Amino acid sequence: MQKDLDYLYSLRKYILVVTGVFILSLIAGLVASQKNFGFSENYFETLQNSYGWIKELNPFLIMLLIFFNNAIKSLLALLLGVGLGVIPLLFVAVNGVVLSIVVDVVSKKQGILFVAAALLPHGIIEIPIVLISAGIGLRLGYVMYLSIRGLRTDIKQELKQGLIFYIIRIVPLLFVAAMVETFITPLVASMFITS
Repeated sequence: MQKDLDYLYSLRKYILVVTGVFILSLIAGLVASQKNFGFSENYFETLQNSYGWIKELNPFLIMLLIFFNNAIKSLLALLLGVGLGVIPLLFVAVNGVVLSIVVDVVSKKQGILFVAAALLPHGIIEIPIVLISAGIGLRLGYVMYLSIRGLRTDIKQELKQGLIFYIIRIVPLLFVAAMVETFITPLVASMFITS
């Protein structure tokens, strides 16, 4: 446990950077949505049409789908960080913009309390874990950058450490988040439906 905490502490600068990018992208998405709400509504409708079929599945299958989606995206954000950290930053920025658009549209229809109830139960686990994955990817990108510059770095060890942390800590927590999102979040959110 202490080893994992030490590893997390060593990632603090990178996690801080990706968190900053996430917050800025949330703000940018919200501002853009406010200025062009028609576009946001259309985008949200497209999302619903694209992923609406998921609601028809068995809850256990929904949970697995959510889990594998988040696990694969988090793994890619981590692994593709070797490309100088560009992909993790893009991943976080895109997710921030999309989330803020969804929040803006849904809050106008159902209210901010509903949005909080629909996001917080699983988001309190899922969002930090995804940001940590992106932080690991960003650090891998930095190590790769140092390696390209001819400085002695152990990219293999860095990658191994990141993958071990991903398997031991990130994957189980993403599974817990998927369970909460499938079985608890809908119950909590249903208490705040206004129409």
